[in-house]
Amino acid sequence: MERTQKIPPKAKAFMVCLLGAEYALDAARGQVFDGVKTCLERMRIVADLVLLTNLNVRSAYSEWNFHSLPPCTAVCIKRRELAHCVNELLGRGYDRQKVLVVGFGPQCLAAAEKNGVLFYPILPGQEAVCWHSLEEEALPKLLHGTYAGDYQQRLMARHTAALALAGGEAPEP
Repeated sequence: MERTQKIPPKAKAFMVCLLGAEYALDAARGQVFDGVKTCLERMRIVADLVLLTNLNVRSAYSEWNFHSLPPCTAVCIKRRELAHCVNELLGRGYDRQKVLVVGFGPQCLAAAEKNGVLFYPILPGQEAVCWHSLEEEALPKLLHGTYAGDYQQRLMARHTAALALAGGEAPEP
């Protein structure tokens, strides 16, 4: 993970924006969810990985490296709206159909919707399944331009149902 507050230049055609490390880390077990490392390794081959976090960059860097996760760029959002942060990242020149926001909850979904980018939910209690599906199903669809439309709508429906079960609450990134 690069230690940075500045938005680095675009390096790849695709960008995956992780809205908080808690979607990758299983706090109860003190380790990452199954499938996270391999998914991130595969994604970083074809996409710039950016972690938006409320932690300061040094803390995010330490946590990420403690779990031996693949390098990504950490950006501390410090009380800024997620949608604004995603918009700043879009300023690097990405095609909106090649940007995937990964997270859970109304703020994460709104960040994607307000910016016209794609959204992939990591559902509570189903994290390992979600990470495997992200690698095996969602990433290929993103790369082949078939993510938007029916597939995206099915994911949105799952997100809405999971959000209702969670009482409309999601962790802060």
